[in-house]
Amino acid sequence: MTAHMSMYEFLTGERQDRDWDAIVYFNKRLNYGRFIDGIDNLAFFLHKKNIGKGDNVAICLPNIPHAAVAFYAVNKCGAVGNVIHPMISEYGLLNIIKNTRPKIIFLADIFYEKYKAVLSDIDITVIICPMGYYASAIIRIGIKYKSAKEKVPVIIYSDKVIRFAKTLRKKGEVKISTGGRDIAAYLHSGGTTGEAKTIVLTNYAINAVAINALQTFDTRIDNDVAFMVLPLFHGYGLGINMHAFLSFGCRLVMVPKFTAKSAVKIIKKEGVTIMTGVPSMYEKLYNSKAFRRVNCKNFHLLICGGDNLSAALRENFDKQIQSRGAKVRLVEGYGLTEVVAVAAVNTDKHYSVGSVGKAIKGVQIKIIDENLAERPCGEYGEILIASQSLMEGYYKDERTTKEAVITDENGKRWLKTGDCGYMDEDGYVFFKDRIKRLIIISGVNVFPSEIEDVVSLMPEIKMCCAVEGRSKENKIIIKLFVVLNDEYKYNLTLENKIIQTCKDNLIKFAIPGKVISKPSLPVTQVGKVNYRMVMTMDDQE
Repeated sequence: MTAHMSMYEFLTGERQDRDWDAIVYFNKRLNYGRFIDGIDNLAFFLHKKNIGKGDNVAICLPNIPHAAVAFYAVNKCGAVGNVIHPMISEYGLLNIIKNTRPKIIFLADIFYEKYKAVLSDIDITVIICPMGYYASAIIRIGIKYKSAKEKVPVIIYSDKVIRFAKTLRKKGEVKISTGGRDIAAYLHSGGTTGEAKTIVLTNYAINAVAINALQTFDTRIDNDVAFMVLPLFHGYGLGINMHAFLSFGCRLVMVPKFTAKSAVKIIKKEGVTIMTGVPSMYEKLYNSKAFRRVNCKNFHLLICGGDNLSAALRENFDKQIQSRGAKVRLVEGYGLTEVVAVAAVNTDKHYSVGSVGKAIKGVQIKIIDENLAERPCGEYGEILIASQSLMEGYYKDERTTKEAVITDENGKRWLKTGDCGYMDEDGYVFFKDRIKRLIIISGVNVFPSEIEDVVSLMPEIKMCCAVEGRSKENKIIIKLFVVLNDEYKYNLTLENKIIQTCKDNLIKFAIPGKVISKPSLPVTQVGKVNYRMVMTMDDQE
């Protein structure tokens, strides 16, 4: 297979076995033949609805098989999969629709009522995807019973509100010439500036990351079983969890919502060998009593991304799984949606503690100063990435695209990540923090992530976040927000212990001037602490 084709062609290029179980969803298996038939039939339906090149279709779905079927069907039509968080606010959905103007939107039945009022004033066709459509009969009965008990409003179907099942009824040919350089996806992210942006990705970009990431791991995944919890609106969920794993013969266990309890059941029943997730997911597994009884000898690949993986969690998780037979470790990666979420990874063969790994194949990384001059090894600067999977740009935002993507004297395009870090002589990248998070006290750079790494090692601390604050004298200080593990209570003794731990491990400028205990901290869509929201929180416990 080559990256110079559509994602649909990449998926179907070499697979012949129609009986191979491609997807598992709530105890029901969807074999490859039925999966491809569903894609082809839906593509024909969309084609009859005049969906083709130049169009985009919104896919606002959780991790359910409908999302994969819809994405590849849209791709087969030559259109763009406009992938949106399924629990976005009504206002956020309306803004995306007004900006990108999709003709059709796929919605889960359980969320339709939430968005119905917003969509009623827009000329758009809604395809309703029942959560239980691909599930086992028992699950479907359970969903119907729960809906009746909770008196969920009945959906009124029409020419503009269509059942998902109806879109799969007819077969027909769809022959549209689509190549690697055609646009395949819109993903919505904070961008390198922290402001909401729509990222434009080609077929080639997503195909390339599927090839390059797996080649970097230097392992076959054929006949593996992947626990898929990262959603499609996340670049890693789309490019690796779905596209790479399915295309190279890995069975997906799709999970719309993560809980440690259900994850343990799935790992045992399905024989899961591959997991990708964010730190909060692995933390919940580590703290799960049920997970401590799981035989881990079949684990093949465990990847963590989306946020900083604390040293404590990495060490503790590795010890736990290796004590129960695992021959692998939890490996960390680094990337942004602008490069389809992965640019560097640690592997079992090439691993450096504290780093986010080396650049994957098809990627170059360098560190620059504020004048764009390359920094020597070991010195901090902004991380720049040149990648085969680099975005085309931000949708309808040429100015911000030019700020984020620069072209060197050789014509190579580089992404200015807005991240601060350094690279050692062996090519390992050490991510420190967002440049915008950098706190300067008395001319000294203080990295909030370093404070968080130290404090998170304490057994009392569940999560923490360091932000810039002000003292009564209006001097810049570090404010440290902490959430405690359930068995601990916040008091002056614990506060002094936190301060002393920081004094023992950090420079004096990084010692928190104020520690605030909270029952919880706000998190982003992928489960990492939302430091921007933390900055607006009050100082009261």
